[in-house]
Amino acid sequence: MHKDLNVKNTMVPILNKIKKESFVDGYEASDTEAFGLLLSKYFKWDGYDIFKANLHALEDANFHALHARLEVAFNDWDIEEDEILGLDYCDKSHPIHY
Repeated sequence: MHKDLNVKNTMVPILNKIKKESFVDGYEASDTEAFGLLLSKYFKWDGYDIFKANLHALEDANFHALHARLEVAFNDWDIEEDEILGLDYCDKSHPIHY
């Protein structure tokens, strides 16, 4: 538990800085909103990495069933997107294939 507290304590000033600098004056952003913005910017708006980070967080929090359901839904969505874009989902050599 001590290490978990250290992680949280490390993040507090970072989230406070994001809240102060990234939202309009007068708006009281939540930690969840600030963390979401952090994830988005850290992963350079890459939805795949943002989603995968969230999946890992759910797994760490022991939300195994939700993690599994979201992973299946994401994979189904990804296959549909590949089909729409005309990509061969099985072509592992393609640079956008995940």
